[in-house]
Amino acid sequence: MDAQFDKKKGHNKRHAGRSADKKAEKDKHVQEYTDKQRNPKAFTFKSAVRARNNFQRKQNLEHKKHHIPVVDRTPLEPPPVFIAIVGGPCSGKSTLMRSLIKIYSKQRLTSIAGPVTVVSGKKRRVTLFEVNNDINCMIDIAKVADIVLLLIDITFGIEMEAFEFLSICKAHGTPKIMGVLNHIDLMKDNKSLKKQKKALKQRFQVELYPGAKLFYLTGEFM
Repeated sequence: MDAQFDKKKGHNKRHAGRSADKKAEKDKHVQEYTDKQRNPKAFTFKSAVRARNNFQRKQNLEHKKHHIPVVDRTPLEPPPVFIAIVGGPCSGKSTLMRSLIKIYSKQRLTSIAGPVTVVSGKKRRVTLFEVNNDINCMIDIAKVADIVLLLIDITFGIEMEAFEFLSICKAHGTPKIMGVLNHIDLMKDNKSLKKQKKALKQRFQVELYPGAKLFYLTGEFM
C-alpha cells in the first residue's frame, strides 16, 4: 500500500495562463501566403502578345550587360616609326642623327636634347632617338624600337655595348636592326679597309642573322 502512494506522478499540463499562451503561440505554425498565392487569377496576364514582348525585352536588356560594346580606338594617323640610334662612345650617333634630320626637314640642328620627330611623307612620321650607353636605357629601347641603327666604328670594331644590346634584343624580340660602319674615311689603306669591312660584316651577321644589312658611312659627304 505504501509503495502505491509513493509512486511519483508527472505534473499536469497547464491549460491556461500566460505560459500556456506563449507555448501555444510557439507551437502553432501558420503558413503565410503571398497575394499571388492567395489569388493567382488576379496576377495572370491579359495579353499573351504583351507578355511575350515584355519577356523578350527583359532578356535583351540582361543579354546586353554581358557584351561590352567594341569601340574603335585606333588613331586617325598612324604613330611615328621609332628609330633608335645605338653605338659606342664617339661612334658618330649625333652626327648621323643630325644628317637624317637635315635630309627630312631641310634644317640643321646644333644641339639635340631628346627624341626628334620629323615628317617623312604625307601620312608618315619618323621619331629619331639617340640611345645612351646605359644598360637600362638599352633594355627600354629594345622593347619599343621599330628600327635600330647600330653604329660600328671601323677603326675599333664591334664594341662591348653593341654585343650587350644585341643580346638584349634577342631576349625581348629582335626589331629590325641595320648596321652602319662609320669613320671609313679615317682608313687610308684600301687593302686594309676592304679586309676590315669583310671581317666586320661577317662578324655582324654571325651575331645577328645571316644576310643582315651592313651599310657604310663616311664623314666626307656630311
